[in-house]
Amino acid sequence: MNHLARMGALLALLAAAGCGQQASPSGQSGPVASSATLPVLAASAVPGIPSVTTPFTAADLAKDAPVHGFAAKIASWGYVAGRQRTFQGESHRLTLVISRALIFRSSAGAQHYVAFVRQHPAAFFGIGVQARHLAARNASGWLFTPPLCACHLANPALVGILNAHTRVIWLEINGPTATPALLVRLIGSVPVQ
Repeated sequence: MNHLARMGALLALLAAAGCGQQASPSGQSGPVASSATLPVLAASAVPGIPSVTTPFTAADLAKDAPVHGFAAKIASWGYVAGRQRTFQGESHRLTLVISRALIFRSSAGAQHYVAFVRQHPAAFFGIGVQARHLAARNASGWLFTPPLCACHLANPALVGILNAHTRVIWLEINGPTATPALLVRLIGSVPVQ
């Protein structure tokens, strides 16, 4: 058998055996989702405000809360990748919207992350934050309402976090018309699959 025929036979054997594939975040064989494919709020969802979309690394995620050992916990939960779309600009409706899609190797990892945020709300959102259950699009999580700052013309801010199997959908809205109903409508428009 010549060299090319042997190489072709080896490649066919590897393909049939599934070699070269990584485990997906759900534990199934297949390619791991890249941050570019993770669903965030559509750029058209917040008209009139420009947006920027970037990858969201484990180091970025660890900066969210000054909790000792948080970065190690993120790694232990199997954080794979994330994506963030930030809308920011002057508007009579919303002035800041942050949409994140975070993916973990397993649904247990995503559940641990959401539970951790729920157990440490002051570290993430400030003292006096209120939390209540949130459900949208066959996913559940928490709606956090941080206290208004004491500054003149302070706008309400709301953060919703949904646990969607191996994914966590995070949506923060801030502006004159930021309400729980608007957050639920917007977070419900983010694809969870």
